Amino acid sequence: MMSALKSPKQEFIGLMIENCKISGLDEISSEIIAMLYAEPREISLEELSKKTRYSLSAVCTAAKLIERIGLIKRIRKPGSKKAYFYMEKDMSVFSLDLMKRNYEKIIIPTKQKLPSIIEKYKKEKSERSRQELKIIENYYKEVLVSEEIIKNIIEMVNKMRNKLKK
Repeated sequence: MMSALKSPKQEFIGLMIENCKISGLDEISSEIIAMLYAEPREISLEELSKKTRYSLSAVCTAAKLIERIGLIKRIRKPGSKKAYFYMEKDMSVFSLDLMKRNYEKIIIPTKQKLPSIIEKYKKEKSERSRQELKIIENYYKEVLVSEEIIKNIIEMVNKMRNKLKK
């Protein structure tokens, strides 16, 4: 017996779901991301619920999480109380947004807070404090390296995007 033919969009959604799950996302989040990526326009929570066959409550909870991570964007339409969601289709823009967000929300605050924590406990004499401080100091060094890596990647992606525009 022949299986039902799928459309390119359905096959693509299946691939996206697999990729998201491999990246550690759960089933519902993976389906939401795949649906949003495959749609050229924003989709309401109700539409996502129908397309994924998950309850509105489950879709709402998953969408909020995915939005907080920065993978999707919530959009409000004038005159509507519904929440709509959209996913960036340009992978370089999407990747840049995630990197910039990590830089602003993690790297910068960590760089501001850790030096004072390190300084505060440098005077401690116990072996335990020295071991703990060494871990924290190494983390701080790794944050500084990560900052350089992120800056270099952002610069490289921007250069590549500018070349593509020419």
